[in-house]
Amino acid sequence: MNPNRALVSAIAAAALVAAASAQEDPAASQGITWADLLGAGSKMKLYGFLRLDTMYDDSRMNDPQIPIWVKSEDPAVAPPIGAGEDDSEFSMSARLTRLGLDLDGPPVDEMGGCQLGGKIEVDFYNIGLDDSDSRNAIRMRLAYLDLDWGRWGLLAGQDWDVFSPLYPIVNNDIVMWGAGNTGDRRPQVTARYQAPSGENEILTEFGFAFPGAVGGSTVEGGLRSGEASGQPMWNARIGYHGKTAESSYQVGVWGATGQAELDVPIDGETTFDATIVGLDARIPLHSDRAWITTEYWLGENMSDYRGGILQGVNPTSGEEIAGSGGFLELGLQATSSFALYAGYSRDDPDNADLDPLQRADNSIPYLAARWRFGDVRFGFEYLNWTTEYIDAGDGTADRVAAWIAYYF
Repeated sequence: MNPNRALVSAIAAAALVAAASAQEDPAASQGITWADLLGAGSKMKLYGFLRLDTMYDDSRMNDPQIPIWVKSEDPAVAPPIGAGEDDSEFSMSARLTRLGLDLDGPPVDEMGGCQLGGKIEVDFYNIGLDDSDSRNAIRMRLAYLDLDWGRWGLLAGQDWDVFSPLYPIVNNDIVMWGAGNTGDRRPQVTARYQAPSGENEILTEFGFAFPGAVGGSTVEGGLRSGEASGQPMWNARIGYHGKTAESSYQVGVWGATGQAELDVPIDGETTFDATIVGLDARIPLHSDRAWITTEYWLGENMSDYRGGILQGVNPTSGEEIAGSGGFLELGLQATSSFALYAGYSRDDPDNADLDPLQRADNSIPYLAARWRFGDVRFGFEYLNWTTEYIDAGDGTADRVAAWIAYYF
């Protein structure tokens, strides 16, 4: 037989065998399936954005990328608390770039048929090798599993605090922590119940969380002051959530309580209570085109909750630093692709609990604009920032920030 003809015959026979196999096993021709990547019945959705931020301040902040207060411009106050008057700064960052996975698992028949879900979310906010901003490290934002029985649910992992669920539109680097907004992310176990109320619902959330995960000082052997207390942080919220034909709204009350314990006493005290209570609301003013977002809170020793301008306990007297604050913001969706915001945010510690040179007040009126063109978004912000000090001059700064992002 001709060798070429024999080769052609062999190739044809192999093709027939492959075609027959594909007909017997359709999955062989479908490529990679979810089962090849995840456990049986699980799915995932990738999301995130690529983002670049630029920032300019006409006076020195504590950090140009993580702005929480303005340094005192009193010439008698030395660094690091003080800085020269109108000493400008400029910075750029891509570390808010974010990557996340929404996980959707199968029902768990052995647990009453609850729906299994979860989330993993990271960004690049940590400083990397040699404190270099060209080598920012990965930071875990969220990582939790969620069990859903319909009205009832249980979340376990790292998620946002139950209390203080809203935040201002500006200053995405630090979402105005220490400057009017409270609540952060931490490991927790949270139960929820959604009670129907007509076409709306009353959402009750209650749980325990890692104390001192945000603002707890280290005491001995790497142990945080919250851990040393021997008890969790407890937090809860009750909220009324509703919908109209064109918009949604919410009103809630919430609180958290915990404790910190130090090895070295402050004026004879080693144990310090940490409490916060507050309310939140998002109220539509004109369908979905205009709305108000607001929070108000008060408490003491709130550094772990991002309050008190991150001052928890007076280092001299051992007094828990009390205070109050919040923000009020008006939003306007001017067109389908353009939105405007105006707001005011404030964190006001009780001056009687502070020592000289401690931060006495943060107050920030602000304006912001957002543009959305398909998957590309732009942001612009102006913040007029004033930080007051005990027995020292204020620090004031005009802050301008702009960013561009590609959402996917």
